[in-house]
Amino acid sequence: MPTGKDEIPLKNQSITRQKIQAWWNLRHLTFTFPPMFRGHVHEWCSISSDSVGCSLCGVVHICGCSQNIIACNIELQDDSSTVCTYTGIVIKSSSLFDPETSISEYNAGSSTQGAFCRITTYDKRAPSLLQKTEVLHSMTRKVICMLFFSPQAQNARDLELLRYNRKVLQIFTAHSLKKKNSFRHCNILEGIELCCNGVATYRKPVDIHGIPPLQHFDHLQHVIILLLSHIELPRQFIFSESNERLKNLIISLVYISSDGISFQNHVFLPKFVGLKNILPLELMLAKCFGIQPKIVTDGENVIKLSIKQNTKKLHPYHCAPLCDFPKTFVCTCPKLHEEPMQTLPTA
Repeated sequence: MPTGKDEIPLKNQSITRQKIQAWWNLRHLTFTFPPMFRGHVHEWCSISSDSVGCSLCGVVHICGCSQNIIACNIELQDDSSTVCTYTGIVIKSSSLFDPETSISEYNAGSSTQGAFCRITTYDKRAPSLLQKTEVLHSMTRKVICMLFFSPQAQNARDLELLRYNRKVLQIFTAHSLKKKNSFRHCNILEGIELCCNGVATYRKPVDIHGIPPLQHFDHLQHVIILLLSHIELPRQFIFSESNERLKNLIISLVYISSDGISFQNHVFLPKFVGLKNILPLELMLAKCFGIQPKIVTDGENVIKLSIKQNTKKLHPYHCAPLCDFPKTFVCTCPKLHEEPMQTLPTA
């Protein structure tokens, strides 16, 4: 004998079947196309809560039925549930039952991994300045090592050199072929001059000897930590080493530092001379580092907006120690513990 749990679905199936038969008997003489004709767009009308029928050909769709001629048209909702758009029935649900958590807050951290999601959704405590500094120090050092001293960075420099040499070869080959086709002697000096003019807008590639030692980037690391630890960032930039968005923001700041950031005649991020000549090209980020180049622009927008909103709470950065490495290839950076640098204290 079936239990009560089995009787309810059977009863519902019987009621649904009766409604479908009644709907068919009422409309079967009014269908425009032969029954279940495929060459048209179905016009669905409701039969019951879990079934619909096409008013043009009479085909019936029942949600959850394994013998459906027309499968469910599933759509993903904001709360991660899946819904059949024909009947509006939720096929699969996944809901948060915390009344203090909204869908937008949950989605703000949905791209990160489990531990970070739990912090974003439930941890209401703001990290201390020491915690921020520790996370930023570790992440900034990893980003600097990745961009300048990693195998991916060397691969980016090799590809840039290959791109540069290929451009020179292309210009010189075009020049020699032009002279050959016109039955004239090829002037090598003229070809070299054309090559120099052709790559004038290209950055001169650097090798590992053109990269300053890690000590040279201590000041850059210090400035980034000071800036990020004293401005109010959007909610998704949680101070966690597993947060990819915070890592991308630091990468963006390294690129922005080649020009600096000024607002209302005040410098909040100093310009680092020579940094633009040794950073990997942005077009190499995706191929060599697996990073989308658009993060540089996105990060710049986030930082500038945060600085604009917190201008009254920040003191501008007045000076930056100079280094002779861009000219002499000898690092003369002062050590941080010997010469304290300007801070960005809050008001």
